[in-house]
Amino acid sequence: MKKISGVTIAIVLLFSLWAAPPIWAQRGIGPLCGYTPPISEFQDLKISGNYRYYNDPFADNRSNDSSGSLRASFSRIFDAPTYGVSQQAMVRVDLNRGIFNYQADAALNLRGYLPETNFFGFTGVEGQSTSALPMPSLKISAGGGLGRFKDVTPLAKALKIQERLLDLKAIADALPPTVIFEVADTIGRRREFPDLAALVQRLEEIIEASGFVLQDQHLGAAALLRMEEILNETADEKLCGWEVRLGVGYELLDPKDDRRELLALASFDYALAPAPRSQFSSKLQLSSAFPLFDDYVLLAKINYLFRFTERIDTQITYSFIRTKPRALEALDLQGLDLRVTFQVQANLNFALQLEMSWANDFEEWSQRLILTFNYDFF
Repeated sequence: MKKISGVTIAIVLLFSLWAAPPIWAQRGIGPLCGYTPPISEFQDLKISGNYRYYNDPFADNRSNDSSGSLRASFSRIFDAPTYGVSQQAMVRVDLNRGIFNYQADAALNLRGYLPETNFFGFTGVEGQSTSALPMPSLKISAGGGLGRFKDVTPLAKALKIQERLLDLKAIADALPPTVIFEVADTIGRRREFPDLAALVQRLEEIIEASGFVLQDQHLGAAALLRMEEILNETADEKLCGWEVRLGVGYELLDPKDDRRELLALASFDYALAPAPRSQFSSKLQLSSAFPLFDDYVLLAKINYLFRFTERIDTQITYSFIRTKPRALEALDLQGLDLRVTFQVQANLNFALQLEMSWANDFEEWSQRLILTFNYDFF
């Protein structure tokens, strides 16, 4: 298999989107991305790892293999009317035949918005480090852009609470949109409550006041416990929005070149929650030294996650990276990651993962089948 065409990737993603539940959760609610939470703060922290040990039947251990990887990632997006903050960090450690390799990336960006608009100015810092290079890279950037992201998880959780209450026959019918949005806004103000019990109590009051509650107008212990579990779950984060950036950067450290160059930067990020059970995201990013396209890096990535059941998720990720050093041929690297995740607890899961990659000098796609554990802190 020499290539995987863009048409094939598009067909897979379109089929997944078609198979998802309708965009409109119920009459009067509208799409998830139409909701604006009182405070928009998206956070995600995950750790995953796998290990393989093989002791061959030969005395000289010619085929012995000890390999594995450990990966941790963190992302945070905070958006207020006048400013925003975004943070990303990733650390990966690989063990291959007793040799350790690592890769670490981190970025911090600050945005300031023009009053009552989505236009912003930004400044940021970005760094990478890897065992394959003698020193880390570090660059600063500044520029302007347009767009916003928002965390619509509160509405997704409100709809999920309603679904569970209907399953438990704790409510007579779907709640009115005004009640759903009040529940979502209350979840979005979670930090205002001293603890989770206080938040659950307030949600109980809102739902019981709707007049849709059975059992003498009181939610039972089972319903309250399920609401608490949903509020604690970390696998349901939903992000919506888009952002375009144009700017310039400067290399403070460059492990591949002694020159400290001025860079032209451009990027486009997009996220969509088509339904309460799905999440789509994409990124297109260009970093080029002057003159343009003589020395550059182009990155494209798309990701789609769909939850079949409360215990089974599927995820498709396709990535493309083109690296063009000055006076050298460009190197293209493609990757396709197919993953099925089985949820064991609210924060713990196991995943069966197929990783495929291809580069210019590969004769065929490399393939790896991996069993991975993941722990999601928040």
